[in-house]
Amino acid sequence: MRSTIYLGFLAALRLTAADQVGYFNSDDCADPSGFASCYEDADEWYADCINENCLGLGKDCHDACEYARQGAYTRCAATSCWNMVYSCEYQQQASDYVTSAIDPDLDSIPFWPAPDKAAGRCSCPIGDVTTAQVLMNEGIESCGDYADPFSLSADQIESIGMGCLCCGWSGWLSSLDSFCPRLNPAELGLDGLEQFVQDNVPGFDWSTCQQWLDQYDCVADFGYPASIQTYYGPGNIPEGGTETLSNIGALTTPVSETVTFTIGSQLFPVTAVSTDASVPTGSSDSNDSSDNDDSSSNEASQTTADSSQETSVDQTTEAGPAPTDAAIHQVAVSKSLLALVAVILGVIYIL
Repeated sequence: MRSTIYLGFLAALRLTAADQVGYFNSDDCADPSGFASCYEDADEWYADCINENCLGLGKDCHDACEYARQGAYTRCAATSCWNMVYSCEYQQQASDYVTSAIDPDLDSIPFWPAPDKAAGRCSCPIGDVTTAQVLMNEGIESCGDYADPFSLSADQIESIGMGCLCCGWSGWLSSLDSFCPRLNPAELGLDGLEQFVQDNVPGFDWSTCQQWLDQYDCVADFGYPASIQTYYGPGNIPEGGTETLSNIGALTTPVSETVTFTIGSQLFPVTAVSTDASVPTGSSDSNDSSDNDDSSSNEASQTTADSSQETSVDQTTEAGPAPTDAAIHQVAVSKSLLALVAVILGVIYIL
């Protein structure tokens, strides 16, 4: 049964955030009503998932429901807000899905990361930032593979282990500067991360890492991504700039009317809706195209993407705000989602 308190809280949120759906303003979507309806179903489904499945199972169960919900948020956006699949809003939502996964499949997410020069793209390639951070996480988890305890001395094992860990955290902290050097890190919640790593990573002292970074090539020695332009050491992580997120141009025809999206082991079809409707192109406060020269991703001009189905409008619009407690996400409700949660938890449900 749904929580009465939860539904009452949800009703209050609908009054205060009528158009704000997660990262999106639903009025900017090709199918605003379908998008809003999808988010209403989301909250009901997520509440049921927690209340009916998670008693006594703790955080792992909650995380499984959240992972399924994040994937469905992304599916809803690709369906009813297809005109914004390259936008900052969609790229942030897809990144949330990726970071909620235990072992994310970076190649399974439609329209993410956004291609270079795509119509309606974000001023910062958020998908590239998140991809680099996920690869850093995977590299850190694999650091033990580089030190063979049967052939190396204790000092060698320590050196290799610390070099690998320091490279991983350096790349993670340096990722935003590699792709969006002029963006205000607070736009993506990445401000203050160096101090956070220093204070909160158990058994690891980031402040000692410079000596290890000087000894190793993070890309050649440990396989970390070359997309990180500079692996900075302690105290040298760039502070970022002052730019805010914005969308460049507009997408007015679907990139692809039907795609597939794998969430866990479940394959979901994603079909764009309201493709014949007049598509919103964002705020009427458009900037001169010369403003795009200062975008965080250093792109020189507004162009269309390679796809013949994309249409670009020379326009820059401010991206929607990051979600707060009053910004509600959306989800596609189906038996497949419940089956996915069951697979994650290792529990068989009768659907």
